[in-house]
Amino acid sequence: MIEFANSLQDCPWAVVRILPKCQRCIVARYRNRQDAHDSLRLLRRFVPTGVFELIFDPVVEENLVKMLIHK
Repeated sequence: MIEFANSLQDCPWAVVRILPKCQRCIVARYRNRQDAHDSLRLLRRFVPTGVFELIFDPVVEENLVKMLIHK
């Protein structure tokens, strides 16, 4: 059964493509590390010239950040 994430907070694992000049582009986000790693292996196989990495990138809601800053 496929479950969809309600928000980005539900998907902390991200596959990113490393770009020139220290930039990165998020290719996809996943709920668990194994799914992200499987996608990373697939991308590395089918796009051999691309540089992809797996990162843990939890998203923090803007409202939470604002609340913590204004305390």
